[in-house]
Amino acid sequence: MAGFTPFTNNYRDLSDENGYQFEFVCDICGSGYRSEFQRSTLGSASTLITGASSVLGGLWGASNATRGAKDFMDRGARDEALKKAANEIMPLFTRCPRDSRWVDETCWNEARGLCVSDAPKLASEMEATRAQVEVQQMREAMQGEKVFSGDLSARATVCANCGKPVGSEKFCANCGTPTAQAKCAGCGTDLAEGARFCPNCGQPVAAA
Repeated sequence: MAGFTPFTNNYRDLSDENGYQFEFVCDICGSGYRSEFQRSTLGSASTLITGASSVLGGLWGASNATRGAKDFMDRGARDEALKKAANEIMPLFTRCPRDSRWVDETCWNEARGLCVSDAPKLASEMEATRAQVEVQQMREAMQGEKVFSGDLSARATVCANCGKPVGSEKFCANCGTPTAQAKCAGCGTDLAEGARFCPNCGQPVAAA
């Protein structure tokens, strides 16, 4: 005779010689819900029979007595306990009509009538996406920053004439070319080497 089959096969049997208890698990997040412990008469009966066998001088061995009591008294008791536990815990779960998963309240989208694997909760997804976007923006901003230490005027540059590196000197140590950046006399905009007009205000550049 087949035993009782609960509403979901995702459960654990936590029963021992003193009674029965089962833990049913959500098919998505794995959260477990334990049923109330159901004490059995098997443990007490086994103790009594074991004591009686000792009094009788081992006519019927203690291990055989316990095994016999279990076979006789536990017949069908586990199935009844499992049935009671399933009826107790089943209201905490909902079966998804799309993929037949049994899920708890956390993994059930009430608005869509589906589990979150098939219909994610929009509010949670929006917050997760917003957080990802903010993190990406922060990373891009940090990558775009140019951080310098010390005096900015002392940063190394290269000579416009020979290409050799120069520091804050007024003339290139390699060829003697002035290193100061030419500026427009009208608006003060930096001028490229050889420029004839200011790119900002159009004023002609005076010949050196």
